[in-house]
Amino acid sequence: MNLSKKTFLYSAIITTIIVVLMIGYFVLMLPSLYVAYMEEINYNSIKQVQEKFLEEGTYKEISSRNPTATFTLKIPNNENRLLLFNGFGNIEITIDDPILQEAIDKIRYYADNYEELENIDESEEEYFKDVFNYIKELVKIEGLPISIKASSNDNYLDFEEVSYDVDVVDDNTIIFQQDVTDNVNYYTNYIAFSNYKGNIVVTLLPVMTPQLNEIKPIIFQSLPMITATAILIILISTIFFSRKIINPIEKLANHAMFIKGNSNLEISPIEIDGKDEIAKLGEVLNELYEELNKNFKELEEKNKFLKEQNVRQEVFLRASSHQLKTPIAASLLLLESMINEIGKYKDTKEYLPKVKEQLLSIKDIVDSILNLNEDTNGINIDKVSVGELLKNALEYHDINIKEKEISIDINLQDVTINTDRSLIYKVIDNLISNAVNYTKCGGVIKVILDQDSLSIINYGGRISNGLLPHIFEPFVSSSTENRGRGLGLYIVTFYCKLLGLKIEINNIKNAVEAKLYLN
Repeated sequence: MNLSKKTFLYSAIITTIIVVLMIGYFVLMLPSLYVAYMEEINYNSIKQVQEKFLEEGTYKEISSRNPTATFTLKIPNNENRLLLFNGFGNIEITIDDPILQEAIDKIRYYADNYEELENIDESEEEYFKDVFNYIKELVKIEGLPISIKASSNDNYLDFEEVSYDVDVVDDNTIIFQQDVTDNVNYYTNYIAFSNYKGNIVVTLLPVMTPQLNEIKPIIFQSLPMITATAILIILISTIFFSRKIINPIEKLANHAMFIKGNSNLEISPIEIDGKDEIAKLGEVLNELYEELNKNFKELEEKNKFLKEQNVRQEVFLRASSHQLKTPIAASLLLLESMINEIGKYKDTKEYLPKVKEQLLSIKDIVDSILNLNEDTNGINIDKVSVGELLKNALEYHDINIKEKEISIDINLQDVTINTDRSLIYKVIDNLISNAVNYTKCGGVIKVILDQDSLSIINYGGRISNGLLPHIFEPFVSSSTENRGRGLGLYIVTFYCKLLGLKIEINNIKNAVEAKLYLN
């Protein structure tokens, strides 16, 4: 689909959806929300009037939705009088008639036992009707200070009940809601009834019931505004979708600028969704850039290989230099002891061959340094006996072990793995060297070899908690007496990474454990 059709389709869809949603909301949902809102306002009004009157006992600070028709009737406990309150004033009525006093007592009874109102029988209803008729007759008796004349119209105030509801606000207050109609208008009568501190308090709030057809004409009159709003939203939406179309073009332009200024980074293909003209242009550009990507990848691979080779050569040199320390130290120890004729070292015929062995070890290390490229060009996998290499390493450090009078506790199984013999020996040799260097004179080193791992434990040593996380970094050492250069474990972890092995150094009880996982 081309851009013009796509833009028209987007605009048509958005226009239809927005207009339908807005008109539907204003015509269907808004009137219902208005009615529900007004009903809640009226209910809260009678509730607040009742609560405030119970609290203050006066209308001085009370306002309601219909202040002229809202009034509260208070029937005091054990008194023959009625108190009527309104925003205009208060009326006190004293009841001397025994029949009316009896009726008030019944009202008090049902106030204390309002649950019986649900099961009130016809006789009780007839009783209250008789009381009401009795009151009508009383007003006809001569001698009253006022004259009341009442008449009725058969066509007026013919109300029909629509609905009735009761809401228990709390243990003291109930609100009755009655909806009635005279077939023209609708009314809601709210009656709050409370039994508060022995007094009966009744509040009446009559209001007009809001109707849906009252607000619909207003909404229809507002349709021009709604239409204008819809058009505004449509314009904004059109701008948005126009940007949605333009953004891929800008993306292509920015990508082209990036490639223009890029000389050494890998270039990723640009992704354009869809099947329009812009997406096709993106595909063509991706094909153009693919060759550039291939060239960058080849260059990166070569640089990475050279970097790895440099790192391996650097580590190899460090490892070899580090490894030279042991035979040099052993040779110096033997020569110094023979020169000074100390103890058993007086027998030069016995110990000169050992000096020669150490010098030959130095020669082998120097030869490997001279043949650096051959030794670092690759990994030669072969079946290797770990126990044999371990014994060779222990024999290699035998002079230092005997000099420090270190006891070696060995527990070896027959373990053979497929690995590079030279590299795994360097790992084992460095671990043994570390254990010997950091074990005090007369200490113990325990070596455990099983099918899964090689553990070398030197007792009496400990690595500080602050140093432990950095122990495999170059030039990090816990040695203060031996002044170690901190390369041993760095070399170990480098070779383990090449061989795919895992090495851990941990403090255990009264010792440090180096554990090499062989699987």
